[in-house]
Formats: sequence, structure tokens, C-alpha cells
Amino acid sequence: MVFHKSILDVMNSKTKLKIIGFMLRHEALMSEREIAAVSGVSHMSVNRIMRELAEMNFVHILRAGRSNLCRVNRNSYVFHILSDKYLTLMDFKAPLEDLKNTILGNLPLSLVVKVLLFGSIASNAEKYNSDIDLFIQVKDKGDKRQVEPATEKLATLCLERFGNVLSPYLLTKEELKARTGLKLISNIKEGIILYPPENTHES
Repeated sequence: MVFHKSILDVMNSKTKLKIIGFMLRHEALMSEREIAAVSGVSHMSVNRIMRELAEMNFVHILRAGRSNLCRVNRNSYVFHILSDKYLTLMDFKAPLEDLKNTILGNLPLSLVVKVLLFGSIASNAEKYNSDIDLFIQVKDKGDKRQVEPATEKLATLCLERFGNVLSPYLLTKEELKARTGLKLISNIKEGIILYPPENTHES
């Protein structure tokens, strides 16, 4: 292997990461064409990436007629560096999923009727400093008073965790009904439902 080249130099594209992940999960000897077919990466790209990975001693390449057969080298330095760390990395949650979990994990859901993300984040048009527009529907004013402190704590958490300001829109059923027809309510209804998990009851 090249001792002055880091594996990070090879892991510089989604395609390469995809192939590395594929090789970590498959022990069998496979041709480059088989790897291309199963992974959904072009044969030309697989051929080029395999050469790079072989230079790092991450894979062994055997010539069989006109085909290259590849297998991950499970004894290599690179394999030991990547195996646990890469698989752990692949289990990470995307920012939007983490945001959803953060919201639902910090609201008293027993007092909540419905929770939706709306606005630029829901429409995939957000900027780095866009507000997190969050609609929370509760049954009545008593529940609203109990939920409000949780939204304040959630706002602080979102700012620290994501760097975005939380803009909660907390309404009772009656307040929502009184605002029917407003453009804002239409935007909310087009948002991403976070709670309940299945859209089974009416607003």
C-alpha cells in the first residue's frame, strides 16, 4: 500500500463510499461486472475504484481470463480502520430524521393531537438559517398552557443542535377551526406529519 496516502483520499465521492460499503458487506470473490450489476455502479467506475482500493491493500484483485475478480482483504490495515467505523457511520440519521426525533422526543405527546413540519424545510427549500416552522395542535387551552414550556425548551435545543430558530405555531382545535381558510393553514396542511405516525384522525 501507499504509506503516504490516506484512505480519506479514496473516500471522496458517494460512488466510492457506495463501493466501499458494498465490499465491507460481501466476502465472496466477485467479478467487477457482478459488483457493478449488484451495486448499481457502472463497470468503468468499479474498475477504476477497485484499482485505487487495491493500492490501499483494501481489496485483492485476481485475473481470471478477461475478468477481474475482487475480494476485500479482511486482514488489511484499511479493513480494520473502516469495518466498524464505516458501518456505524452508515447507521447515522440524516439531519431531517434527527430533527423529527428531536421534536417528538421533547414534546409531551400525550397532550398533543398533531405535529407537522411546514414551510421551507418541509418543501425542501430551506437555507442554512431558515426557521424550523412547526405546527402543534392540542385539544384545549389547558393543554396548550402545559405544552408551551416544552416548546420553549425545544426551541433552545434546536438552536444549539441545528443552529436554526424554532418557530412553533401552537393552536387548540377551536383556534385552528377559526383560522380555516388562511393561507398559513393551507401551508401547514401541506407539511410533513410527524405525529401521529399514521394520518388517522381529523384536525
